[in-house]
Amino acid sequence: MKRNQLILDEENDRRLREMASREGKSLSEVIRQILDEYFAERERKERERSLQALRKLDRIREETARYGVYEGDPVNEAREERDAEVEDVWRQWS
Repeated sequence: MKRNQLILDEENDRRLREMASREGKSLSEVIRQILDEYFAERERKERERSLQALRKLDRIREETARYGVYEGDPVNEAREERDAEVEDVWRQWS
């Protein structure tokens, strides 16, 4: 364990001391417990957000699956189309 110093306002100090007294724990134990619960809840929410994002991606994948995968090379196709247009312009002006 590591030692840390914590500065609290009067209200939080009072509430923590009351909680520690009620539970028969030290102030440090109560603070560690609160931090453990906070981090566990935060990790749960992060996992849930990740799962929601994956579910959205699955829905998108299912919705777009009927269109299939484009087998062409859109970058090269656009480049070839542009080159053909440039060539046409050169022929017209030559």
